[in-house]
Amino acid sequence: MMHRIVAAALSAVFIVVPFAIGATDAAAAPAALAANHVAQHVVVIGTEGLTWSDVSVTGTPTLWRLAGDSALGSLSVKAAPPVSCLDDGWLTLGAGNRADAFDHHGSSCEKSALAVHQDGDGATVAGFAEVYRRNLHGTDDTHLGALADALKSDGECISAAGAAAALGAADAGGHVASYRADPAKAAADKAFLAHCAVTLLSVTPGNVDQVAAAVTGNSPPHSALLIVGLAETQGATAHLHVAIGNGIGFAQGELVSASTRRAPFVQLVDVAPTVAKVRGVAAPKSMIGQPWRPTGGRTANVAQRVKQLSRLDLAAQRQGGAIVPYWVTLVALMLASCGFAAWAAWATWASPAASTAAALACAWCALLPGTGFVVGIAPWWSAGHPLVALGLSAVAFATAGLAIAVGLERIVWHGRPFGLAAAVGTLTFAVVALDLVTGAHLQIFTMPGYSPLVAGRFAGIGNVGFGVFAAGALLTAAGWSALASQSVGCPRWLKRWPGSVCLAIGIVAVVADGAPSFGSDVGGVLALVPAFVALAWMLTGVTISWRRALVGAGLTLAVIVGFALVDYARPPSDQTHLGRFVGDVVHGGAWTILRRKALADVHLLGYSVLTLLIPLMVAVAIWLLRMPSKSLRRAFAASPVLRPVLISLVVMAIVGAVLNDSGIVIPALAVLVVLPATMTAVVAAPVHPRRGDRVAGEPDQPSSGLLR
Repeated sequence: MMHRIVAAALSAVFIVVPFAIGATDAAAAPAALAANHVAQHVVVIGTEGLTWSDVSVTGTPTLWRLAGDSALGSLSVKAAPPVSCLDDGWLTLGAGNRADAFDHHGSSCEKSALAVHQDGDGATVAGFAEVYRRNLHGTDDTHLGALADALKSDGECISAAGAAAALGAADAGGHVASYRADPAKAAADKAFLAHCAVTLLSVTPGNVDQVAAAVTGNSPPHSALLIVGLAETQGATAHLHVAIGNGIGFAQGELVSASTRRAPFVQLVDVAPTVAKVRGVAAPKSMIGQPWRPTGGRTANVAQRVKQLSRLDLAAQRQGGAIVPYWVTLVALMLASCGFAAWAAWATWASPAASTAAALACAWCALLPGTGFVVGIAPWWSAGHPLVALGLSAVAFATAGLAIAVGLERIVWHGRPFGLAAAVGTLTFAVVALDLVTGAHLQIFTMPGYSPLVAGRFAGIGNVGFGVFAAGALLTAAGWSALASQSVGCPRWLKRWPGSVCLAIGIVAVVADGAPSFGSDVGGVLALVPAFVALAWMLTGVTISWRRALVGAGLTLAVIVGFALVDYARPPSDQTHLGRFVGDVVHGGAWTILRRKALADVHLLGYSVLTLLIPLMVAVAIWLLRMPSKSLRRAFAASPVLRPVLISLVVMAIVGAVLNDSGIVIPALAVLVVLPATMTAVVAAPVHPRRGDRVAGEPDQPSSGLLR
């Protein structure tokens, strides 16, 4: 009876906690300033290569002045191709969705085949129909000209000055209602700026300040001005660019949007929905961006604000340059430590000191992926030698983490073979979970985190971080479940159903990962729930049948639906992608999202030889679990909890890889934690272990002197 009461209580928590979190988050969300203000006219100035490091009091006095009384943001210009060129940027702006102007896009920018021809007061874009068709049937299902069509359906028009701007102002047929070839002259013409409700101006980087000055002096009353650096220059790598919102609807402060949920970051795909909202026009469903909104509050003077925004771009650049060296070094260290541990476990002449050293080396390596988050506390990217600073910080934090893990293992697990792996998992899980519930500040610009340049995520947890988090969570659940079932004075119901501890930790993990205000990770919940349910069943001695597997799938679906409904009930400006997906299901368009995620996973699978090895790696893990080696059998006997947790990790890895876009990285990152953590248990297993209770988990007898 007791275990049924516990199960009912856990189910209630699964339902109540997400709703409570959603209600709290909705109440705490800042209201958009000037939400009811509608601008009579909106002018958008776009240029290539404009970053905040280009803005100065002497070089760009107009932009500097605007920065003092505007809402400022750091703009991610990610379009469909790897490098967003000028034509890509303007097509993306006009579509409110990622677009590609080129048939075969290279790694550098060039002139597309699109050509603008003057047609009376308007213009026609030659070749637009072919580009429209290609983008419509592409991965993102992009509708070019969505902004112009939305304005036209509301009885309004859109003007363009400059050939590139015509690409953003064109409707689905490639027609521009009002066009001027010279943006500088257009900016000085009050009649032209007032002719249509929206005006797009394409200028060169060297001319942007002059045009901005002209626009501010000649715009009609009750206007709004947006300035964006919407593309990269020829041969440039990706940067974070300038985003300025001035006038009606934009009070002084930082910019944010529901697509990023992290100030001061906004996206290029947000510009079209922003224009539509400022003009009071409904944005079409084909737009994936969300309107900009100012957060309010004067936190610094102009010089400090510009410097802070420039530093964000520097951090993004340094993060991108450090990714490959960091992970290659980490993999090399992991292979070396695991090889050392395998030798210590296999060689009968290996000394206890060698076994201890091997276990410590593996534990240190298992902490490195989680350490990648903690390194974000130190601004390593601002150092003169960022890679050196990153490496030294990682070593220092991992060493400190190892000291804590060893102390935790000795105090809590008392030298049991699985104790060090459980301690490593507990530290990793605790660090990431604490970060997620306090704002996910360590997820951006860190090695296991995400980059605003990639624009896959700006808030919550990404797939790389989830692989680390899930591995730590399952190791934690296994270690504490085994420990609780053996503790003196443990309640009888807990000994009969030790999986309750596992489910309790699972609830914490699922809420931290999946709640809209925390991790906001739908795919992570899809992988975590069945993995934790399977682990709880195995720890309790329940045989997993097809019927029980369907029960686990149903529970997973129920949790996802609960999170989705909570998110969908919030205001649209506060919804995450989960709540917006519910809207797509209700109003149509969900299939496009599912297809885009599936294609992203297939693309990443074939990205390199290394990613192609990941399915093979999972297959090898399954084979080893079915036919373990002598050392692994010895570890299973010494730590009966080890085999169930490895099986649950395989479940998590497979489900996570299949049901997440770019989810193939989840098994890879989980292995970087699990493999060295497992080797600590393998090398710690005594040669002739006492057989423990397979339900309880760990044998009472500690390992032969390891870490004692």
